[in-house]
Amino acid sequence: MVPVEYRMAARVARFLREAGGPRSAREIAYRALAMPSVAAARLERVIEPVLDGRFFRETEELGLWEWRYSLPRDGEALVVLDLETTGLSPSENEIIEIALMRVESDRIERFSRLVDPGVPIPPFITKLTGITSADVAGKPDVYSVLEEALPYLDGAVLVIQNAPFDMGFLRPRARRLGVKIHNEVVDTVQWARRALPLLKRRRLDCLVRAFEVSIQTGARHRALWDAEATWAVMREMYFILTAGKPKKVLEV
Repeated sequence: MVPVEYRMAARVARFLREAGGPRSAREIAYRALAMPSVAAARLERVIEPVLDGRFFRETEELGLWEWRYSLPRDGEALVVLDLETTGLSPSENEIIEIALMRVESDRIERFSRLVDPGVPIPPFITKLTGITSADVAGKPDVYSVLEEALPYLDGAVLVIQNAPFDMGFLRPRARRLGVKIHNEVVDTVQWARRALPLLKRRRLDCLVRAFEVSIQTGARHRALWDAEATWAVMREMYFILTAGKPKKVLEV
């Protein structure tokens, strides 16, 4: 269950993005929140609880801080990463898909590969991801795919939903290639604890619903979809947590 103030904030943010510039609180109440007639005093009581760190006031209008400063900041590189696996244990299960997005300034590079795990994919994983054993048959093994993927991580901060899980699979396999992953890591689950304290569950699907973001790339619960979703919710939380004071990601 998404608290009502989070749903209202998501609708206000979406309305402002579609409008492309600041709008008055009265217009926002009418067009974004479907409140056709609101007295000034009541309007403030309705709007104020919605205004998290994403929003700024400018005279009588409200806008979005994302219009005034960017993510990532100049000179900063982010890699949003997601894995699909045959199970929960890094020592007993295998990677079946790797996807990442390297974000620098206004440029995004995407990487997505299926991996042959060398074992059958369990039915519950196929049900969750849609990936079958036939899909991965004949695909490169995880070490071949990692040799392609690891250069994207160079000099970047990693952004991962539930980072201990993915890094638990990634680090030991990279070590077998002679690569130690020393990148700083942002875990969006931890950010969600601070940005959305009223949200009881912080799975990626829950964050997507809380922010009402739409993901157009890839199929749901595939690695690239999850990476795109992680990037979308991370952006929302970044501006909530910085509240008009631009910072590098690791300073948030």
